[in-house]
Amino acid sequence: MTVPEKEAQDIDPYADIPDGVDLTQAEPANSETKPNLETKTGSDLSAVREQSALKDLSSLKDDPIDSEAQDNFVESKEPSELLMCLVLASAYLGLAKYCWTPLYLSNDKRLFYSVEGFFLSIALLAILIGLRPFLTPSSLQLSHYGIKYRGPYWPQRKSVNWNQITKVYLSPELIIVLYHPNLKKKRLWPLIIPSIYLADRDRISQVFMRYSPIKAVNLSSPAPISRIVMVLAFLGAVIWLLEMLITQ
Repeated sequence: MTVPEKEAQDIDPYADIPDGVDLTQAEPANSETKPNLETKTGSDLSAVREQSALKDLSSLKDDPIDSEAQDNFVESKEPSELLMCLVLASAYLGLAKYCWTPLYLSNDKRLFYSVEGFFLSIALLAILIGLRPFLTPSSLQLSHYGIKYRGPYWPQRKSVNWNQITKVYLSPELIIVLYHPNLKKKRLWPLIIPSIYLADRDRISQVFMRYSPIKAVNLSSPAPISRIVMVLAFLGAVIWLLEMLITQ
Protein backbone atom coordinates (compact mmCIF):
# COMPACT_ATOMS: atom_id res chain seq x y z
CA MET A 1 0.00 0.00 0.00
CA THR A 2 1.39 3.39 -0.97
CA VAL A 3 1.48 6.43 1.28
CA PRO A 4 -1.22 8.51 -0.52
CA GLU A 5 -3.70 5.59 -0.34
CA LYS A 6 -3.14 5.30 3.38
CA GLU A 7 -3.70 9.00 3.93
CA ALA A 8 -6.92 8.82 1.90
CA GLN A 9 -8.25 6.05 4.14
CA ASP A 10 -7.45 8.04 7.27
CA ILE A 11 -9.65 11.01 6.14
CA ASP A 12 -12.99 11.07 8.00
CA PRO A 13 -15.86 12.02 5.65
CA TYR A 14 -18.07 13.02 8.63
CA ALA A 15 -15.51 15.29 10.29
CA ASP A 16 -17.32 18.53 9.31
CA ILE A 17 -20.77 17.37 10.51
CA PRO A 18 -21.55 18.51 14.07
CA ASP A 19 -22.44 16.02 16.75
CA GLY A 20 -26.09 15.11 17.30
CA VAL A 21 -27.23 15.50 13.68
CA ASP A 22 -29.49 12.70 12.43
CA LEU A 23 -28.08 11.67 9.07
CA THR A 24 -30.97 9.30 8.33
CA GLN A 25 -33.49 12.21 8.25
CA ALA A 26 -31.26 14.70 6.40
CA GLU A 27 -30.72 12.55 3.32
CA PRO A 28 -34.41 11.98 2.47
CA ALA A 29 -35.13 15.66 2.97
CA ASN A 30 -32.44 16.59 0.45
CA SER A 31 -33.58 13.88 -1.94
CA GLU A 32 -37.16 15.19 -1.78
CA THR A 33 -36.37 18.89 -2.24
CA LYS A 34 -34.14 18.34 -5.26
CA PRO A 35 -36.74 16.53 -7.40
CA ASN A 36 -39.31 19.21 -6.47
CA LEU A 37 -37.02 21.94 -7.75
CA GLU A 38 -36.32 20.00 -10.92
CA THR A 39 -40.04 19.33 -11.42
CA LYS A 40 -40.89 23.00 -10.90
CA THR A 41 -38.23 24.13 -13.34
CA GLY A 42 -39.31 21.61 -15.96
CA SER A 43 -42.96 22.69 -15.67
CA ASP A 44 -42.02 26.34 -16.12
CA LEU A 45 -39.99 25.52 -19.22
CA SER A 46 -42.80 23.45 -20.69
CA ALA A 47 -45.28 26.29 -20.06
CA VAL A 48 -43.03 28.81 -21.80
CA ARG A 49 -42.56 26.48 -24.74
CA GLU A 50 -46.29 25.90 -25.01
CA GLN A 51 -47.02 29.63 -25.03
CA SER A 52 -44.42 30.31 -27.73
CA ALA A 53 -45.79 27.45 -29.84
CA LEU A 54 -49.31 28.87 -29.55
CA LYS A 55 -48.07 32.30 -30.61
CA ASP A 56 -46.27 30.88 -33.62
CA LEU A 57 -49.33 28.86 -34.59
CA SER A 58 -51.63 31.87 -34.34
CA SER A 59 -49.25 34.03 -36.36
CA LEU A 60 -49.04 31.42 -39.11
CA LYS A 61 -52.78 30.91 -39.11
CA ASP A 62 -53.82 34.57 -39.22
CA ASP A 63 -50.81 36.27 -40.92
CA PRO A 64 -52.31 39.77 -40.64
CA ILE A 65 -50.79 42.76 -42.50
CA ASP A 66 -49.66 45.51 -40.19
CA SER A 67 -51.60 48.71 -40.79
CA GLU A 68 -48.35 50.67 -40.77
CA ALA A 69 -46.46 48.30 -43.09
CA GLN A 70 -45.55 49.53 -46.57
CA ASP A 71 -43.22 48.70 -49.44
CA ASN A 72 -41.47 51.37 -51.49
CA PHE A 73 -40.04 51.03 -54.99
CA VAL A 74 -37.96 53.95 -56.28
CA GLU A 75 -36.38 54.37 -59.68
CA SER A 76 -32.66 53.73 -59.67
CA LYS A 77 -30.31 56.39 -60.99
CA GLU A 78 -28.05 54.90 -63.63
CA PRO A 79 -25.15 57.10 -64.79
CA SER A 80 -24.77 54.89 -67.88
CA GLU A 81 -28.24 55.92 -69.13
CA LEU A 82 -27.34 59.57 -68.68
CA LEU A 83 -24.13 59.00 -70.62
CA MET A 84 -26.00 57.34 -73.50
CA CYS A 85 -28.47 60.22 -73.68
CA LEU A 86 -25.62 62.71 -73.74
CA VAL A 87 -23.97 60.77 -76.59
CA LEU A 88 -27.26 60.83 -78.54
CA ALA A 89 -27.65 64.55 -77.92
CA SER A 90 -24.08 65.14 -79.08
CA ALA A 91 -24.78 63.23 -82.31
CA TYR A 92 -27.82 65.37 -83.12
CA LEU A 93 -25.96 68.54 -82.24
CA GLY A 94 -23.21 67.41 -84.62
CA LEU A 95 -25.77 66.90 -87.39
CA ALA A 96 -27.21 70.34 -86.71
CA LYS A 97 -23.76 71.91 -86.96
CA TYR A 98 -22.94 69.94 -90.14
CA CYS A 99 -26.18 70.96 -91.89
CA TRP A 100 -26.09 74.56 -90.67
CA THR A 101 -23.96 76.03 -93.47
CA PRO A 102 -25.58 74.25 -96.49
CA LEU A 103 -29.06 75.10 -95.24
CA TYR A 104 -28.12 78.70 -94.57
CA LEU A 105 -26.63 79.13 -98.04
CA SER A 106 -29.72 77.67 -99.67
CA ASN A 107 -31.69 80.82 -98.69
CA ASP A 108 -34.67 78.65 -97.74
CA LYS A 109 -35.63 79.86 -94.28
CA ARG A 110 -38.47 77.34 -93.83
CA LEU A 111 -36.17 74.41 -94.61
CA PHE A 112 -33.44 75.87 -92.41
CA TYR A 113 -35.66 76.33 -89.37
CA SER A 114 -37.41 72.97 -89.85
CA VAL A 115 -34.28 70.81 -90.06
CA GLU A 116 -32.22 72.70 -87.48
CA GLY A 117 -35.19 72.89 -85.15
CA PHE A 118 -35.72 69.15 -85.44
CA PHE A 119 -32.09 68.32 -84.63
CA LEU A 120 -31.93 70.76 -81.73
CA SER A 121 -35.26 69.53 -80.32
CA ILE A 122 -34.14 65.90 -80.36
CA ALA A 123 -30.84 66.83 -78.68
CA LEU A 124 -32.62 68.81 -75.97
CA LEU A 125 -35.14 65.99 -75.44
CA ALA A 126 -32.33 63.44 -75.05
CA ILE A 127 -30.66 65.61 -72.40
CA LEU A 128 -33.93 66.01 -70.48
CA ILE A 129 -34.61 62.25 -70.61
CA GLY A 130 -31.14 61.53 -69.24
CA LEU A 131 -31.50 64.05 -66.40
CA ARG A 132 -35.08 63.08 -65.47
CA PRO A 133 -34.24 60.19 -63.05
CA PHE A 134 -32.03 62.57 -61.08
CA LEU A 135 -34.64 65.36 -60.99
CA THR A 136 -38.01 63.54 -60.65
CA PRO A 137 -37.49 59.78 -60.10
CA SER A 138 -40.45 57.46 -60.46
CA SER A 139 -41.73 55.89 -57.23
CA LEU A 140 -44.36 53.38 -56.14
CA GLN A 141 -45.64 52.88 -52.59
CA LEU A 142 -47.89 49.95 -51.62
CA SER A 143 -49.50 49.75 -48.20
CA HIS A 144 -52.52 48.40 -46.37
CA TYR A 145 -54.50 51.48 -47.43
CA GLY A 146 -53.78 51.64 -51.15
CA ILE A 147 -51.34 52.80 -53.84
CA LYS A 148 -49.26 55.95 -54.15
CA TYR A 149 -47.54 56.38 -57.49
CA ARG A 150 -45.46 59.09 -59.12
CA GLY A 151 -44.78 58.53 -62.80
CA PRO A 152 -41.52 59.11 -64.64
CA TYR A 153 -42.94 61.91 -66.80
CA TRP A 154 -45.69 63.09 -64.46
CA PRO A 155 -44.12 64.31 -61.20
CA GLN A 156 -47.43 64.74 -59.37
CA ARG A 157 -48.13 61.82 -57.00
CA LYS A 158 -51.38 59.90 -57.45
CA SER A 159 -53.08 58.16 -54.50
CA VAL A 160 -55.69 55.42 -54.95
CA ASN A 161 -57.33 53.44 -52.12
CA TRP A 162 -58.09 49.74 -52.40
CA ASN A 163 -61.83 50.30 -52.16
CA GLN A 164 -61.65 52.37 -55.36
CA ILE A 165 -59.91 49.65 -57.39
CA THR A 166 -61.90 47.13 -59.42
CA LYS A 167 -59.24 45.43 -61.61
CA VAL A 168 -55.48 44.96 -61.46
CA TYR A 169 -53.40 43.64 -64.38
CA LEU A 170 -49.82 42.66 -63.58
CA SER A 171 -46.91 42.05 -65.95
CA PRO A 172 -43.13 42.21 -65.52
CA GLU A 173 -42.97 45.55 -67.36
CA LEU A 174 -46.39 47.18 -66.99
CA ILE A 175 -49.12 47.38 -64.36
CA ILE A 176 -52.64 48.60 -65.20
CA VAL A 177 -55.02 49.53 -62.38
CA LEU A 178 -58.68 50.30 -63.10
CA TYR A 179 -60.28 52.40 -60.35
CA HIS A 180 -63.22 54.71 -59.64
CA PRO A 181 -62.13 58.35 -59.18
CA ASN A 182 -65.47 58.92 -57.48
CA LEU A 183 -67.08 56.03 -55.62
CA LYS A 184 -70.53 57.46 -56.25
CA LYS A 185 -70.08 57.20 -60.03
CA LYS A 186 -69.50 54.18 -62.27
CA ARG A 187 -66.79 55.80 -64.38
CA LEU A 188 -63.53 53.87 -64.49
CA TRP A 189 -60.12 55.47 -64.90
CA PRO A 190 -56.86 53.64 -65.70
CA LEU A 191 -53.70 54.08 -63.67
CA ILE A 192 -50.79 52.92 -65.85
CA ILE A 193 -47.61 52.04 -63.93
CA PRO A 194 -44.58 51.22 -66.12
CA SER A 195 -42.70 49.07 -63.64
CA ILE A 196 -39.71 48.86 -65.98
CA TYR A 197 -38.54 52.18 -64.54
CA LEU A 198 -38.62 50.97 -60.93
CA ALA A 199 -35.83 49.19 -59.10
CA ASP A 200 -36.41 45.62 -57.84
CA ARG A 201 -39.37 45.32 -60.21
CA ASP A 202 -39.36 41.50 -60.02
CA ARG A 203 -40.81 41.74 -56.51
CA ILE A 204 -43.63 44.17 -57.33
CA SER A 205 -46.09 41.45 -58.38
CA GLN A 206 -45.63 39.57 -55.09
CA VAL A 207 -46.13 42.73 -53.05
CA PHE A 208 -49.24 43.61 -55.06
CA MET A 209 -50.74 40.20 -54.38
CA ARG A 210 -49.90 40.55 -50.68
CA TYR A 211 -51.63 43.90 -50.14
CA SER A 212 -54.38 43.88 -52.75
CA PRO A 213 -57.75 42.51 -51.60
CA ILE A 214 -58.64 42.05 -55.29
CA LYS A 215 -57.38 39.08 -57.25
CA ALA A 216 -54.92 40.37 -59.84
CA VAL A 217 -54.69 39.14 -63.43
CA ASN A 218 -51.15 38.13 -64.44
CA LEU A 219 -50.03 39.01 -67.96
CA SER A 220 -46.93 38.00 -69.92
CA SER A 221 -44.37 40.34 -71.48
CA PRO A 222 -44.56 41.22 -75.19
CA ALA A 223 -42.88 38.80 -77.59
CA PRO A 224 -39.57 39.83 -79.23
CA ILE A 225 -41.33 40.14 -82.61
CA SER A 226 -43.78 42.63 -81.13
CA ARG A 227 -40.90 44.67 -79.71
CA ILE A 228 -39.19 44.79 -83.11
CA VAL A 229 -42.44 45.88 -84.80
CA MET A 230 -42.91 48.65 -82.25
CA VAL A 231 -39.33 49.91 -82.73
CA LEU A 232 -39.70 49.90 -86.52
CA ALA A 233 -43.01 51.73 -86.26
CA PHE A 234 -41.39 54.38 -84.05
CA LEU A 235 -38.48 54.83 -86.47
CA GLY A 236 -40.93 55.08 -89.37
CA ALA A 237 -42.88 57.80 -87.56
CA VAL A 238 -39.69 59.75 -86.89
CA ILE A 239 -38.57 59.51 -90.55
CA TRP A 240 -42.03 60.52 -91.75
CA LEU A 241 -42.02 63.55 -89.44
CA LEU A 242 -38.57 64.58 -90.65
CA GLU A 243 -39.65 64.22 -94.28
CA MET A 244 -42.74 66.34 -93.67
CA LEU A 245 -40.60 69.07 -92.13
CA ILE A 246 -38.17 69.05 -95.06
CA THR A 247 -40.81 69.11 -97.82
CA GLN A 248 -42.76 72.00 -96.32
